[in-house]
Amino acid sequence: MRIIRMRIVAALGGVALALVLASCGPLTDGVFDLLVGPDRFGEDPGKPVYVPKVFVNWETPHVSPLDISPDGSRLFAVNTPDNRLEIFDLTGDVPISVGRVPVGLDPVTVRARTDDEVWVVNHISDSVSIVDTTLGNVVKTLSPGDEPTDVGFAAGRAFVVCSQLNQVVVYDLSDLDAPPERLAIAGEDPRALAVSPDGSRVVVAIFESGNGTTVIPQHVVSDPSSPYGGQNPIPTFDALFAEQIDALPPALPVALIVKKDPTGAWLDDNGEDWSAFVTWDLHDHDLAVIDAETLEVSYVRSLMNLNMQLAVRPDGQVTVVGTEAANHIRFEPNLTGRFVQSVIATVAPTGATPASIIDLNPHLAEAYASERSTVDPSQRALSIADPRGIVWTDDGQVAYVTGMGSNNVIRINATGNRLGQLDVGLGPTGLRFDNARNRLYVLNKFDATISVIDTADFSETARVELFDPTPAVIRDGRRFLYDARLTSGLGVTACGSCHIDGRMDQLAWDLGDPGGEIKPFNQQCDDFASSILGIECEDFHPLKGPMTTQTLQGIIGSEPLHWRGDKDNLADFNGAFISLDGSDRSLSDDEMARFEAFLSTIQFPPNPHRHFDNGLDDDVFGGNARVGRDIFINDGIDSLDIVRSGLLTCNRCHQLPTGTNGKVVPGRRLLTPQSAKVPHLRNLHEKTGFRNDSQTNNRGFGFTHAGEFPTVNDFLHFDVFEFGSGEVNDQRRRDVVAFVMSLSVDTHAGVGKQITLDGTNNDDPGVTALLDRMAAMADDGDLGLVVRGRQNDRVRGYAYVGGGWFQSDRAGEQITDSALRAAALEGSELTWTLVPLGSETRIGIDRDTDGVLDGDE
Repeated sequence: MRIIRMRIVAALGGVALALVLASCGPLTDGVFDLLVGPDRFGEDPGKPVYVPKVFVNWETPHVSPLDISPDGSRLFAVNTPDNRLEIFDLTGDVPISVGRVPVGLDPVTVRARTDDEVWVVNHISDSVSIVDTTLGNVVKTLSPGDEPTDVGFAAGRAFVVCSQLNQVVVYDLSDLDAPPERLAIAGEDPRALAVSPDGSRVVVAIFESGNGTTVIPQHVVSDPSSPYGGQNPIPTFDALFAEQIDALPPALPVALIVKKDPTGAWLDDNGEDWSAFVTWDLHDHDLAVIDAETLEVSYVRSLMNLNMQLAVRPDGQVTVVGTEAANHIRFEPNLTGRFVQSVIATVAPTGATPASIIDLNPHLAEAYASERSTVDPSQRALSIADPRGIVWTDDGQVAYVTGMGSNNVIRINATGNRLGQLDVGLGPTGLRFDNARNRLYVLNKFDATISVIDTADFSETARVELFDPTPAVIRDGRRFLYDARLTSGLGVTACGSCHIDGRMDQLAWDLGDPGGEIKPFNQQCDDFASSILGIECEDFHPLKGPMTTQTLQGIIGSEPLHWRGDKDNLADFNGAFISLDGSDRSLSDDEMARFEAFLSTIQFPPNPHRHFDNGLDDDVFGGNARVGRDIFINDGIDSLDIVRSGLLTCNRCHQLPTGTNGKVVPGRRLLTPQSAKVPHLRNLHEKTGFRNDSQTNNRGFGFTHAGEFPTVNDFLHFDVFEFGSGEVNDQRRRDVVAFVMSLSVDTHAGVGKQITLDGTNNDDPGVTALLDRMAAMADDGDLGLVVRGRQNDRVRGYAYVGGGWFQSDRAGEQITDSALRAAALEGSELTWTLVPLGSETRIGIDRDTDGVLDGDE
């Protein structure tokens, strides 16, 4: 079926409108779909189709979402779903809203550079909004690069972290129009930033730093010279597990996870040494430390798996909070309720002294020691899960840490010992300490509130609400992903512990169950393999070996699920709340339905390897994505010929637009013995960073289900393919890689693009060309376009309606694009933003979508 986009305009008559709506069915969450057969329209399987939506959920994580002005009079908060900066006066008993400023899409960080200048980092817009708080307006927009996360100021410079690029972009504050310097960060997904008290260092936490684990490929485990003489799966020294495994049919050979110990040896969970077979290494960088003057970068290693947030104490010590994973331990029963721990690390920024790393949940020490997966609810309520924020008091004696997965804040002393715990709103992330008033402010992301805490007696005194346009389907189902109290036995783990923010932890896990049962194969086996080659898919064995965490983005509607396709639907995972999280119960049917409805809203952000007009690049990953698309899709032998039979194409199995046909391919036709569902290809660009010929890997796992393949190109070199040798065929492989790394299914690559006109750049040829292109793209019907800014001493909004005209935020008032450009002056700056199709009214002129425009309310 094909989804055809349609835009309803005011000129459409009532009868015609009724007919259109009747043909489309009900509108759900602003989605307007019309389904027709592909043959009628000659659908191009390689062309993305973008469906109008009033609200798009990228499930973007907060980084540093609160700040206080240097004079202590104002509190600043990002309102991520509303795409605004919220400003509060702090001089009274409670924070009082004194303004809100439209910024870019999905703001995640706010930093006050001065009392009158605030920088807001917009993750989806790939921009930084510089806000004049006196004017209450964005006066300049910077475009540092893909998926920025945080910003800090030191030595006359602004340091902007760009997570997707693995860079810190450095601006000269005296000349923001000058090209910035770009510092490469040797780590995957640098995210949070802090500046040392003396301003000499900028410290960046590398989010996906890894935990010193990697994968031994299946064929290496099966090698007779391996530590077990080629026995695969390797044995277990647990007598019960050994007995259970003996009662099962023989399992297929699998890969193996090993962990590097302090001596540098690579050990499996039996303690056997595989160092002779690991020819690569991991640099395991957790912190990047930048000299603010020289811009030299050094690193601190081996703190934890996911570095969520950091803060620098007044004495210069760096403290990092996050989680540590136990993925080197085999089998689900060994990990129940204990597969991740919430930790805090304290280290000198030079890394000269060993780091102190302690568990943030000392009350669970006995449970961990006795391998218990559940505790009494009163103990569970003390746990902190998914820590996302940390702040120190001015004297460095007390710190506060937020638990996004436990809806609480804990108070600790300088050595990390627990001093108290307080429940706040849902999903607390950022926090700021107000020394003058003995207050702590906590931003609760999931219920869009700010908790005000009296630090003298550690009690919540007020809770301030933000405007929240998040649809109920998201609010109602989100807790089942994150809430560790609700879904785990120790109050620490949740689905979101590995599926971070609906994404993945970049690790592989061996969650086989020696006490499990064989599940009869019940999916659709690939017909080419079964009918032509006579190879059938095997039943699902409970010992499945290592499998990398899959993203939850876009999984609903792509069933069957998981790497093997052994889960018919999301409900088949319900038992994991007990067997893996250690919960007292699984979800009810209603809860599971709400969870599934929430997951169905999570979309992939724009693909960074496409041009902003969504075009494919002719030079990415060493290949031409446009040529690669033709190779991927075309079914002619002359144009492809990649399989020995000459009958298949990439697109036959990896059907576009998502990259999967939902079928299972027998293991003997794959690159490993085990059968697997044809996986989607939408996030391949997020899985780079591992090579088995490198000593400085960002991560220990790559592609395919066990993460064994360093690159997609390695996959294409196996003998199932008939590219052949030589530079011509090597280039064809690179072209295919370039295309699959550039898939853009959920979000048009132009979404979020911004530019601010301030009276000095209105006639700049480059600016004019960009604005013309943005309007043309909106006219093409795949994007919306809005303009926001201050005009005549009030914030105004405009939504593009086509043909060079904008509807203002007042009914009956329209204005041309050229007139808006002319109205943008110093003190009356205007910012143009491309937005998802269907959201332009909400974002531009009617934020509460009640039909009464913002300027008329």
